[in-house]
Amino acid sequence: MPDFTYTPDFVLEEDIGYNTRGSNFENGIEQRRAIRSRSIRKFKLNFQNRTKTQMEQIRDFFISKIGKLTSFTWTNPTDSVTYTVRFDEDSFIFDNHTANLFNFSFTFVEDL
Repeated sequence: MPDFTYTPDFVLEEDIGYNTRGSNFENGIEQRRAIRSRSIRKFKLNFQNRTKTQMEQIRDFFISKIGKLTSFTWTNPTDSVTYTVRFDEDSFIFDNHTANLFNFSFTFVEDL
């Protein structure tokens, strides 16, 4: 079972990226090389109109992972694949927009 089990709102954003370096030579030729051969995925999760208890549970999970320091598992509800991920940022920002309902979002980065 994955460590992070909270279901985000949809639309869930997914970013697949590579790390490519390029060198430009005086004769106009560009040489490119892959820093890694595998893509890195990022997932942006949005949570809207969550209760204080729900927000505190997710906030406490973030705190237990010491922000982006510690990786954990999460199953993507879009493809049902379990990924090893970490938080992309070291801060958890939320807003209390009305009657103790909270909005927040964060991004997971695939951990290789």
